[in-house]
Order: sequence, then C-alpha cells, then structure tokens
Amino acid sequence: MSVSRRISGDLGSLLDKTIIVKLNNNKVYSGVLSSFEVSPFMVSLLNAKDNDNNMYYKVIINGNMITEILVKSAPLFDPREFADVITKELNLRTTDIKVYEEAGVVTILDRVKVTENGVEGSGPLAQKVYDIFNSYIDKKKKGS
Repeated sequence: MSVSRRISGDLGSLLDKTIIVKLNNNKVYSGVLSSFEVSPFMVSLLNAKDNDNNMYYKVIINGNMITEILVKSAPLFDPREFADVITKELNLRTTDIKVYEEAGVVTILDRVKVTENGVEGSGPLAQKVYDIFNSYIDKKKKGS
C-alpha cells in the first residue's frame, strides 16, 4: 500500500471527528474534519475554533500551511479487532469476514456491513451482529 493511500485512509477515518490542526504561522484550529483533498492537500473544518477563541462555521486550510494534525481521542471502533470478536462470537471462518481497515468497514458473509456508525443489513444475522456491536462499543466506552 502506498504512503499517500495510507494517509488518505487515515484522514478518511477522521472524517466527522474533532481534530486539531497546527499551522506553520503558529495558528491552531480545532474543529470537525468535514472533508479533505490529498492533492493538492487541503482540509476543511466545521465549527472550528482558533487559538484566539474565535469561532468559525467553516475553515478551509491549505495543506502547505499545516505542520501537524492531532487527534485527542482514539476511535472506539477498530475494524480488525471487531472482526476477531465477531469471528469468535458467531463461530465463523475468517474467510466469512472481510476487513477494509482504510474505510473502517467490516462485512460479514457479504450480507452485513459494520462501521463505527453501526450495522447495515437485515435478518437474524444482522440482528446478532447488531447485538454484538452494541456490546463491543459498550465495553470500549467503559475502557475494557
């Protein structure tokens, strides 16, 4: 996997998350990453606040100005970890589950899709996955 593709995947996993962006002019913005472009590099933040406590509905930042992008909290949903949990809980073969780490997606038997936002699918399998997903997220929130 190329570095730019991995960076794109990393940034994609941060969409709709609060991030901190440090610039080379010593300005710092925190806000929700709403979109980004890798080439030319640009990021867009919603509900952003700068280091002078000025609030902005939207800030679009030229990537040439960015020195660091920071994330304070780790995501609750780890696709690889959840795939391991679902494999054990449902006694599935590892080939029944596909993990797309860059996109943060797990598919089970090509019928149920799981992201950090929840479970997509219908039927008894989707319901079982939904129950396991809720238990997994609850445990992650409690720190276990």
